[in-house]
Amino acid sequence: MKKTLTQFLILILLSAGLMGCHPAVVVVPSYIQSIGVQTAENRTSYYGLETGLTQNAIQQFQIDGRIPLAEPERADLVVKLIIQQFLITPIFFDPKTNNVLQYQLTLTYDMTVMDMKENKTFIEDKGRQHSIYYYTPQYTGAINQTQDQATEQLLLETGQQIVQRVLEGF
Repeated sequence: MKKTLTQFLILILLSAGLMGCHPAVVVVPSYIQSIGVQTAENRTSYYGLETGLTQNAIQQFQIDGRIPLAEPERADLVVKLIIQQFLITPIFFDPKTNNVLQYQLTLTYDMTVMDMKENKTFIEDKGRQHSIYYYTPQYTGAINQTQDQATEQLLLETGQQIVQRVLEGF
């Protein structure tokens, strides 16, 4: 009896907690039925950023799932990305060896989102930035990454940021 009452109370608490959970409001007009992502343009000397950013943005729109994806030529809303800058900044050094122990990676990009149904600009952001910090293998006591792993994380998080900006307005 006591076990059943406990299970019932847990069910009630979970149900009450989930009632307040709902996805954020989409700011995209209701007539928009699909989103397309053009291949990003890379204006830096770092090869592969355009592919990674494009793939991560597409994947994040797929994971979100609120508006279906389509080829950019057939989509109602088209996302265009231009990578302007990719900075690798040393942040923290080993005082004995002067090895870099922590870096900051910063991606600066422009984003234009076109409403193809109304033939107008939906969003135009210049100089958006996203940064992450990562520790090198020389640093002990923290989870460390290679620069490639950190770059992948940066592109993934930037893809998430793009989806949030397009669909939720921030």
